[in-house]
Order: sequence, then structure tokens, then C-alpha cells
Amino acid sequence: MTQQRVNDELSLIDFLSGNCEASQASGIKERLEKDEDFRQLHDDIKNTLNAVGLAPEIEAPQDLVEKTLAKISSAKRTEALIAKQEIRRRVLRPTLSLRELTAVAAVILLAVIVFVPSIQQARQKQLAIQCASQAGRIGSAILSFANANNDQLPTAGVAEARWLANDSEPVVSNSAGLFKLVGAGFASPTLFQCPAVGGRSFVVQSGMADFPADEHISYSYQHSLGSEAVRRDDPEMAMVAQRMAILSDSTPLFKKGRFHPDKISAQAGDNHRAKGQNVLYLDMHVDWAESPNVGVGGNNIFLAEGIYKYKGTEKPTGPTDTFLLPAYSSSGR
Repeated sequence: MTQQRVNDELSLIDFLSGNCEASQASGIKERLEKDEDFRQLHDDIKNTLNAVGLAPEIEAPQDLVEKTLAKISSAKRTEALIAKQEIRRRVLRPTLSLRELTAVAAVILLAVIVFVPSIQQARQKQLAIQCASQAGRIGSAILSFANANNDQLPTAGVAEARWLANDSEPVVSNSAGLFKLVGAGFASPTLFQCPAVGGRSFVVQSGMADFPADEHISYSYQHSLGSEAVRRDDPEMAMVAQRMAILSDSTPLFKKGRFHPDKISAQAGDNHRAKGQNVLYLDMHVDWAESPNVGVGGNNIFLAEGIYKYKGTEKPTGPTDTFLLPAYSSSGR
């Protein structure tokens, strides 16, 4: 690289970073209009600086930081030597050549490619852990409710009801059962919003019997529309409590008040990017499951046993059949 090339690079870097004097900037602008090679060098440096500026802020490895600091220190020593020998008349600012800037940009972009996906995966894992903790707190609220209500789990309190909307019949949301935990003071409304999904807050008002909308709840709950509530003191339930799933991240089968048959074979809902779901069991422990077949006897917790078409009136086929209904059922009106 010739000395003239180095001088051109330094001048353009100062120009693009706004660090040159007005007279020098004017001369550079005139040269850019007349000198094609100089203009191409200007564009190359500008693109390199943009690449550095557009790279996301990530925490670089420690050795990269040390090497960068060493490079800056070396540049300062070189500048002092040049100034001492009076090779140049003006004081140099600590700058890097185009080649060095390109190398730095490449390192940063490589770090983005390597580290950003890992950071995102770690973030999703942390959200899943937070979700598990939240599901456990819902379990504690359910247990407190049961202790105060003869060991019965909360229900929507309607014997016969449609839980999916159609054009004529009203629906009852199964989430009204979980809302009893809010109404009785056992749980905060925000507890029912998965950390990976979020939601909107709302004010609990007198007479409110359910969550106002689906954006306020992202957990599916065992079918509780019927004359009998699940009881923790039932001997049959006690025998399967460790495998009797009663709540999980939202089911993938029913969204926006409609059944989605294409999701019958889905292994997980959308809360955690279809990677799996946190599942709460009757004994109030929480497990992460990558498959929905984690109920009693390998039961699919999102389906009523053996039923693959849904109109919105289906029920569990037996007392130990986990059938998690939509987090919230819209009236469709």
C-alpha cells in the first residue's frame, strides 16, 4: 500500500466521521467529483463504517476486547513515534486503515452470526424456566382454592355448555374456572400470562366472572364445564395425580374460537415457538414436555381420548382423560 493510499484513507475516514476541517472537507468534495478511484475508495470506507455501525450490540469474547485495546495502544505508540520524527506536520488522530476496519467489521459480523442465535436460545430457555415457575404458582393457587372448597378444583360452574363459538349458540369460556382463583384472591391476573407470550393487564371489577379476552390468559386448563369438579381427595385421582395433567401452555388446536384440524399432530403450542410446553399435574409439580402425550397412560393432553373432530361440545371420555380446553373461548359476537 502506497503512502498516498494511506493518506487518502485517513483523510476519508476523518471526512466521513466529521473530524476534518472545513477547508480540507471542501477539497475532498471537489476531488470526489473528479477522481473516480478516490470516489470508489470513499464508498468502500463508507460501507465498512456502516457495517460496523449496523452490527447489533453484543457482548464480545474477552480476548477480542483485549486484542482491540492492544491495537488501539499500538496505534497510539505509532502516532507518537511519527510525531516525534516529524514525518507529518499535523497531529494524527488514532485511526485504523481500511484493511484494519474491514477486519474489525468482519469480526463483529462473525460474532453476530455465532453468538446471537445462542443468545436467543438462552433467552427462550430462560423464558421457559420463568413460565415453569409461573405454572407452579398457579398450581399453588389451585391447591389453596381446593383446600378452601372441599378439595374441589375450580370449575366454570356450568353443567352443559358449548366451549367453541358457532353462528347461533352462546359459549362459556373454560377459563372462567381459572378466573375464580383471581376472584377469590388466590392469584394475580398477570400470573396467567406466559412470560414468553406476554399480554395486557386489566382491572378486576366487581361482578367479573372471566378474563376479558384471550390476550389476558395463555394457559389451557382441564375441561371444567360439567356437573362434577375434579377432586383431589378422589381415590382414583390420587392414584394418578403424578400423571394427571390439569394445565399447560396454550393448546395449539383451538385458537380464536375455532378448531384447527391441521394441528391434530402438533407436538406443542406457540407459547414457546412450538418447542414444547410446561405442564402442571394434579400433584402440583411442573414438567417440561416436548410432546403432548404426557397424560395418564400416554394420553394426549390436548385431545379428548380418541376424538379428532370438534364442534365445541366434546368432553373428556373418562375421569383421568386430560382434555385441555382453549385458554379463552370467545363468544364470537
